[in-house]
Amino acid sequence: MEMDCIRTQATLSALHDGEHVTEESAEAARMHCDDCGACRAFEADLRKLEALPAPQAPPGLVDRVMVAVAAIVAERAEDAIAAALPLEQPVAPTDAPGSTPRFEWLSGAGRWKTFGALGAAAAAVAVIAILVTRTPTPQTASTHLPSGAQTGALDLTFSNEAATRSAAPAAPAATPAPARAPDYLTFRNRVYAPGSLLSDAKTATDAIGTVTTAFGSAGAPTQARAYRSPLTDGSIVVTGPDGTRLYAPVIRVFNSLKYQMVAGNAVDRFGQWPELPSRFPAPTSPDGAPTFIVSGGDALGIPTYTAAGVPQMQGFAIAPGTPATDPAGSNPNWTWWEPMLIP
Repeated sequence: MEMDCIRTQATLSALHDGEHVTEESAEAARMHCDDCGACRAFEADLRKLEALPAPQAPPGLVDRVMVAVAAIVAERAEDAIAAALPLEQPVAPTDAPGSTPRFEWLSGAGRWKTFGALGAAAAAVAVIAILVTRTPTPQTASTHLPSGAQTGALDLTFSNEAATRSAAPAAPAATPAPARAPDYLTFRNRVYAPGSLLSDAKTATDAIGTVTTAFGSAGAPTQARAYRSPLTDGSIVVTGPDGTRLYAPVIRVFNSLKYQMVAGNAVDRFGQWPELPSRFPAPTSPDGAPTFIVSGGDALGIPTYTAAGVPQMQGFAIAPGTPATDPAGSNPNWTWWEPMLIP
């Protein structure tokens, strides 16, 4: 496969996936397809995919999800309201017997914490309203919402035992880690996830090294050649059992810069979770102690942790159990992130 074909197919795949592509790159891909039958066939296959009908959720799934989400939102709203109650202290010694006790309101930082908790409760209520009103079209609200939500007010009283509230609200449960990690592979200890499939033919781009992986098989890991990507997003190209594929760096944004996950273990087959580099002992406390200290947050609001002697701009850690939508993907381990490099 020629370099122009690889660049064109990568651009066409990015356009199909809704990624940002410059007008110059898109025009170059269109012009190349005018003279290349293989790339025209590749584009035709992508159009066939676009023509496929959108998948439909199984009957009742939306109702069950709405009920579960509403129960969680209600629980957090009640916790926030409980946390917002002022720590009132009766001044009994100076009151006359039988008189109504006086109370003192929090001042300073305590008042701001209270206002913050009240704001969290209001936000939780707003989330319920959004969930109720933003339902898929063209189906009607009665098709998607559980009973009681069709009027715009969702009834948060459930007979479901999991949604039943006790008098003393329990702390929210930690995010359970998935049983299996995504289809990661590593190149020079940096973590990549599968992206767009190019062609089954071997790529003609410059070789930049090898990756050691068994891909999704149960066999022994082997070395697969890695090639420079035709894109400039830090991705690499690897030929595996399903063909030649772009592998995108697993990144997060901090201070407007991209940081990539760095693995300290051999992620040599799909489904393995990256771990901390060996130079960092695993923390023994949820707050990162004694290895890390919380120092800020990334663009998603996820707390970042620094290590002694390492400036945060050179790398930081992320605690385990982030949401599944986070770049760390609910990794049950602490993870380490360093500035992204273009291979």
